[in-house]
Amino acid sequence: MDTQQKEISKAFESVKFIWDNEKTDSYVRLNSLMRDTLELAINAQLKFNKNDFDNIFNNFLGSYWFGANTNGKGMGEHFYTLACNVDNISAARSYEAFYGFKPFISKKGNRLHTGSRLQSKDKCFRVTGFDFDTKRIHFVSYDISDRNEEGKRNLHSFDNKEWNGFRKQADEF
Repeated sequence: MDTQQKEISKAFESVKFIWDNEKTDSYVRLNSLMRDTLELAINAQLKFNKNDFDNIFNNFLGSYWFGANTNGKGMGEHFYTLACNVDNISAARSYEAFYGFKPFISKKGNRLHTGSRLQSKDKCFRVTGFDFDTKRIHFVSYDISDRNEEGKRNLHSFDNKEWNGFRKQADEF
C-alpha cells in the first residue's frame, strides 16, 4: 500500500476485507467476489482515495480480475464507466490517477466513458474506449438518422487538448 496514503478509505477497506476473509479454494470465486466488491463500493458511493485503484490492483492481484479494456490495452475500464454512471467522483478520480490521464469532460460537465453518447445537429457520437498509453479517447459517429448505427460510420480519436478544441467548435458537446 502507498505509504503516503494516510487514511484507509472505506472502498479499500471493503476490498481488503473480502481478500482477507474469503475462505474457498476457488480462484474463480475469489476473482468474482473481488470484482463484485469493487463494483459494490463504487455503486454504494464509498469514498476512494487517489491511489486506491493502484493499491487495489497491486495488492490484490487485480490483473486476474480487473478485466481487459475494450481495446485490449489496460484493465478495469468498466469500473471507470460505472463510477461515471453513478457519479462516484472519488472512484473516477482514483481510476484516472491509476492510468495517469485527465478526464475528458463534456460541456455539461460529465466525464466521458465507454458508452457515453453525444449528439450534434447531424451526427450521433458514441465513446468506444480509451488508449491509456497515448491518453486518447475514441469515438464512432453516425448520421443522426441512423439510430441503429448500421450505415456509414466515422472514427474519431482525440487527446485531451484536441477534444477540448473539438468540443468548443460543437455547441452541443
